[in-house]
Amino acid sequence: MPLKILHTADVHLGAKFLGLGRKGEYQRAQLLQAFDDTVNLAIRERVDLVLIAGDLFDSASVSRSLLGRVAYRFHDLAAVGIPVVVSPGTHDPYGERSIWRAAEFAEMDNLTVFKSEEMLPARFPELDCVVYGNANVKPFANKYPLAGLDAADQSRWRLGMLHASFEIPDVVDDTYVVTPAQIAASGLDYIALGHYHSLSDKSAGDVTAFYPGSPDMVRVQKGDFGNVLLVEIDETTVKVQPVRIGKRSYEELTIKAEDAGAAGLAAMIESRADMEKVLHIVIEGARRPGYPDMEEVVAPLADSFFHISLTDRSWAAPSTLEPVAYPEGSPARIYLQALQDMIGGASESEKDEITDAMQIGLAMLLGGDAPCD
Repeated sequence: MPLKILHTADVHLGAKFLGLGRKGEYQRAQLLQAFDDTVNLAIRERVDLVLIAGDLFDSASVSRSLLGRVAYRFHDLAAVGIPVVVSPGTHDPYGERSIWRAAEFAEMDNLTVFKSEEMLPARFPELDCVVYGNANVKPFANKYPLAGLDAADQSRWRLGMLHASFEIPDVVDDTYVVTPAQIAASGLDYIALGHYHSLSDKSAGDVTAFYPGSPDMVRVQKGDFGNVLLVEIDETTVKVQPVRIGKRSYEELTIKAEDAGAAGLAAMIESRADMEKVLHIVIEGARRPGYPDMEEVVAPLADSFFHISLTDRSWAAPSTLEPVAYPEGSPARIYLQALQDMIGGASESEKDEITDAMQIGLAMLLGGDAPCD
């Protein structure tokens, strides 16, 4: 029989979501629902192991009721014989005041929590399986915990799990780090990674390794979040199946101010309406006279989304395109004069295009400091 695993990470139960205002409470509840749905999926699929690769909790400061709810669901897994293995992350690290030392988790027969920076084995003889894992223990003394791992265990299935960054050239991270070479040399069948909130495949050599991403939205930003992974390992293959758990989605909509009119903007936003979507609108470019107040455009549509945020990076278009309005020899004057010379022999449509170029180009050239109304 193959080995069947459910792999999740970065749930961040108890996250505050202050940037979502009154919707923050709803998203905290949704994270808990995503956790419940993950447990239900593990029971329904009759998995052999549940691997939680860090940051199940957003911090150690969570309510007793939340701890009790998580412990209750761990007991549900125990009732059907499913072990839970945890690699504490950067938000819920292991230490003297670790949340994983709470009374709610004490003496839980089906719960294994790694407690050391060193990659140590946890054996499950009934599954003929070993899981090598570690814990985030601040400060990080062992930068590369996967380096030099000797997984020469005689178990049929050999797994690894850790909460760590993936090595990116010239990027310094204050967490543990794994590299493609370390993954390839590990000798493991599967490595369950955590720390990144977006689904990604980090397999190398003959070793399969994945970040599942967060099972629902944790940060208001782009990413392939909303999944957990069902992993099935047999003698020849490792099959990784993302399963959608999350409800929320995120979209960033960039609008050029020079192309904007109130009716067109409203229609563009309304066409993306979705009660589960977080929409982030970014305004760029030059605001011409009569440019609509974006807050007034967005406000009537707010109830069509889970949340809307607005970032305005635009600048006011200059009120005059006369070259003489700018200092002799300045880039602005030279630029405008060159385009004005082109207008003389241009068709009417070409004149409109040149005028647009004068407006937009001058505003960009002056960085928003052009004379304006």
